[in-house]
Amino acid sequence: MVEEFAGKKENGGNSEELDMSALMAEEFGGLEEGKLVKARIIKINNDSVFVDVGYKSDGMIPLKEFTDLQGKITVKEGDTVEVFLDRIENSQGFLVLSKIKADRMKNLDGLEDVYKNKDAIDGKILRPIKGGFIIDIGVEVFLPNSQFQANEVGGVENAAGKVIPVKIIKYGKKKGEIIVSHKVAVLDKGRRQRKQLWDTVAEGDIRKGIVKSITSYGAFIDVGGVTGLLHISDMSWGKVAHPAEVLAIDSEIDVKIIKIDREKKRISLGLKQLKDDPWMKIEEKYPMGSVINGKIVNIVDYGAFIKIDENIEGLLHVSDMSWTKKVKNPSELLAVGEAIKVKILNVDKNNRKILFGLKQLEHDPFEEIEKKFLPNMKITGVVTGYSGSKVYLEFDNSIEGVLNKKDLSWTKKFSTLKGVFRKGEKLETLVLSIDKVNRKVNLGLKQFTPDPWAAEIPEKYKVGTVVKGRVTKVASFGILLELQPDLEGFIHISELADEPVARIEDVVKINDIKEARVVKLDSEARKVSLSVKQLHAGLQAEELKKYSDSSDGKGTFGDIINQSREQEAASDSQPEITAPEGGEGK
Repeated sequence: MVEEFAGKKENGGNSEELDMSALMAEEFGGLEEGKLVKARIIKINNDSVFVDVGYKSDGMIPLKEFTDLQGKITVKEGDTVEVFLDRIENSQGFLVLSKIKADRMKNLDGLEDVYKNKDAIDGKILRPIKGGFIIDIGVEVFLPNSQFQANEVGGVENAAGKVIPVKIIKYGKKKGEIIVSHKVAVLDKGRRQRKQLWDTVAEGDIRKGIVKSITSYGAFIDVGGVTGLLHISDMSWGKVAHPAEVLAIDSEIDVKIIKIDREKKRISLGLKQLKDDPWMKIEEKYPMGSVINGKIVNIVDYGAFIKIDENIEGLLHVSDMSWTKKVKNPSELLAVGEAIKVKILNVDKNNRKILFGLKQLEHDPFEEIEKKFLPNMKITGVVTGYSGSKVYLEFDNSIEGVLNKKDLSWTKKFSTLKGVFRKGEKLETLVLSIDKVNRKVNLGLKQFTPDPWAAEIPEKYKVGTVVKGRVTKVASFGILLELQPDLEGFIHISELADEPVARIEDVVKINDIKEARVVKLDSEARKVSLSVKQLHAGLQAEELKKYSDSSDGKGTFGDIINQSREQEAASDSQPEITAPEGGEGK
């Protein structure tokens, strides 16, 4: 019948012809397929919504068409909504209605305005498809991969379900003809934010920002579309080893605008400036001499850093750890993370430094040490170590004593102290003096016996005395001769022989026994100088005197030498003749 009436109208029918739409309206109670109709919600169950549109049968619409982006139901029984009439009846006699299509029809008109005005609109990413995503902006539209800013949502793998701003870059009313761009929306938003920020920002402003990246020297913060630098020195009034200790990527923080360079489009930010500088009232809060609790946060060769407040650290120097021990390694006494009680020795507000003391919590044993340890007192200590020319001992509750190399023996020379004493060895010494400045007790060993250089050695080794000893050392400039245990004499190369010596090794070797004359005795320097050359000269002088006495002073030194040579030659060439008793030999 529809086709018949349509044909008559088309062929220019008469007044009896009926309008097609009028017939349909009469037949279906005013309903028309492909149009929007008013519907009253009469029932809602777990998966469907039943509606009354004034027709003989009710309509049924899936419940999911009445939920928002978060999955929440947006209607209740009794509400009136507009729905799209898809078909008058299906095989079961129900009207075929759609809320989504109704929204799409209405939204398409609104989206056309959005497209023409170049406005941004929020959309929910529904699912990925080849080449991009399907997103819901009131109707399902296509977002190409090339127009998606994945970093804004934490990567492609995290995109589904995220709500993002988009702009329509292609518009058509047919399905699939609307294409959107996330990238354009983000860039436009950034441009608007940056313009707004530069138009309004001022130094001293406090703004919210997002941490975009972290480096060793600071962090870059997005403040309203503009990236500013938060330097590590502006993160805290205290020490920050690395910005990651304070900040996390993508976290939102409040920052203060501390410097603006509009020409270079740069902004410097501050975090610590949001709080008062604790160092401004440091002297009031932590007066010198007060005892406070702290926590060890770092240990270095020269001491330990103690944290006493959120942003305040100070130094406990090794010299202030013990009255008696020389602390070389603070880690042997302290540990990072350990709670500690210290005394404030000095506060330097200008340079932001605090000096702590640990030993100052105890009585200083050196205040009365001169009364306790008198000169020449015998004390026994334990060898703790040695360095250079000193041996260190510990005694009487960690008092440190020093035994210098020069105080070990009156006569013996030590080239090194290594091996002379063992660590842990007990040693009896004499107190020589108290060094209150360096906080040490000076000790001695040789002082147990009289100084042989005072009388014994000068008496025994007077100048001119002939001595005999074993060669203990040979050098290019002379030799050392052992005269007695722990006492050596020195013979210079020029005094080693009557004639000049080119190579000392040619005339003397280690362990040779040599005879020499004492030519100099220096009791202050504790040295004995010897000479073989002068020994020979002295012997020759004695021979000369004997000759002179036997020849009534006639003759010369040369005559003595010649006569000596002749006698030696004669004794070598002639047999010894012994005269018989009572007469001369013939």
